[in-house]
Amino acid sequence: MNRIVLTILAVCGSLGAYAQGLSIDSLWAQASSYEKLRQANTNVSLATLNIKAEQLGRLPLIYGEANLQRNLITPSTPVPAIAFNPDAAPGEILPLKFATDWSAKAGIQFSMDIFNPQQKLALKTAELERKAATLDYDQTLQDWKKQVTSAYAKVVISSRQYFEAVEDSLRYAEILDITQDRQKAGRTTLMELNKAKQELINRQTQLHEAFRVLEVANIEFSKYADTKGFTQLSSSIPDIVAKLKADARNVQLEHIHIEQQKIALQLQSLKKEALPSLTLNAFYGSQFYNNTLSLWNNNNWFGNSYVNIGVRLPISENIDRALKKKQLGLQNQLITSQYREEAAMEAANFQQQALNIVQAEKALENARAIERLSTENITLAQAQYKAGKILLSELNQELSTHFKNLQNVWQAEYDHLLAVLERYVAEN
Repeated sequence: MNRIVLTILAVCGSLGAYAQGLSIDSLWAQASSYEKLRQANTNVSLATLNIKAEQLGRLPLIYGEANLQRNLITPSTPVPAIAFNPDAAPGEILPLKFATDWSAKAGIQFSMDIFNPQQKLALKTAELERKAATLDYDQTLQDWKKQVTSAYAKVVISSRQYFEAVEDSLRYAEILDITQDRQKAGRTTLMELNKAKQELINRQTQLHEAFRVLEVANIEFSKYADTKGFTQLSSSIPDIVAKLKADARNVQLEHIHIEQQKIALQLQSLKKEALPSLTLNAFYGSQFYNNTLSLWNNNNWFGNSYVNIGVRLPISENIDRALKKKQLGLQNQLITSQYREEAAMEAANFQQQALNIVQAEKALENARAIERLSTENITLAQAQYKAGKILLSELNQELSTHFKNLQNVWQAEYDHLLAVLERYVAEN
């Protein structure tokens, strides 16, 4: 797995300007490679095919039909014998066969719904299902952008922390050299020298921890994006914040609205379901009758063709239609209540998010101001220590305070980014 360790490259300088950088724009362009997004896109495609299937279902049904039948027992029916024999006794019954041993049928069948209220409901429902699948895709994309942007920012901040840990270790190594020279010259004690060695070991431990944090951030980042071919991140936290301009969508609210449309569609359909459905049927072909299986004999085939209109009038369905109407009415009340609740929560969240952004901006501004002051103090403390005007403990205190102030800046930048991510997303 490729590791994006920006600061290692900066410290080593081995690649320099030849390093391939991954910008936040290039990162967002990788959305199509995210597996969950591919799955959501597949669901949209399936919903689209369902619409086409419903549309094709409204076309006339035309198919070829053929069958061959062998009557094991030739059916017959009783008829008055006098119809065939004038000399027959009164009331005499004669069995009359009305089929042959073999029969067959071949032709083209045609069927088309002239009016079917349920077809219209199915098509509109399929269209709403596609809208819902599209919303799921948009939600997945929005969530991915938040997750991958947060992971990207963690790598950037972890890289800066590691770089500062390297610089801090170098400073303490320089302090140790100065302390050793002073101890050899008899201007400081062995105890001070041991303290300087201890501090350097502590900073090296801190350096290893900073590298571990960076590696963990890299691993998390690789869950959401393909980092192969990139050796550094080229966008800063302020760069990312500047690109978050589009309002985050409340997809849940849009989903509820689709459910409202479905219920309204079902209520409309209940009225139409009371109407009769009309179906046009037609057949054109021939039928075969003979006691021997001689399908090739044209004399045994007889033309057969018809056209009819079938009417289906719902009767028993009317019994539970009133119950369905009440059920849908209650569902509509529930969905409408959920919509009002979600809309109210969205308005409250909007205000809360705006306050969070303002607070995060102020906290970041203060953290940067404190860090700038601590940077000045470090410069002064290092000069004073080299001149022998302050103790090693005072210098260590200033260096430790500066590192903590830097960490506070990084945390404030990350908190500010998260606050902005909750309110805004990247423009498409």
